[in-house]
Amino acid sequence: MIEVIGIISMCLSVMGVVLNNRKLKVCFIFWIISNFLSAYVHYNSEVYSLLLRDCIFTVLAFEGWFKWSKK
Repeated sequence: MIEVIGIISMCLSVMGVVLNNRKLKVCFIFWIISNFLSAYVHYNSEVYSLLLRDCIFTVLAFEGWFKWSKK
């Protein structure tokens, strides 16, 4: 099941990049969900360095979403 969640996370992340390239704010929602899923996988796999990375990327995605909302 963890592998399936990881694959879903990767697909959402790639979709986020595609949407970002098209300058669509919804990209951040894809990244936020993908980072939460990835954090879940890394937590359950006890890979805490990647869990920390996922948390940082989640914060950055929220920051980007709010900054793009101000424009």
